[in-house]
Amino acid sequence: MIGIAAAALLLLLLPAAIALRLLALPLEWVGAGLTFFGIALGGVKLIAMAWAIGGRLATHPAQAVATTAD
Repeated sequence: MIGIAAAALLLLLLPAAIALRLLALPLEWVGAGLTFFGIALGGVKLIAMAWAIGGRLATHPAQAVATTAD
């Protein structure tokens, strides 16, 4: 939980630090970082969507028992 909180604070403060030029980063590094972040976020979104669809397609044990009881 501390790691998640630290990552959230870093994501909160990093754009402001770059905008105020407190961190002198080459433009290529910023672009590469944003690209990597976008790819990671898109991958997590695709995994969540696949998990949700798979959960809807799976039969629940209660439904299987009710079907065989008839």
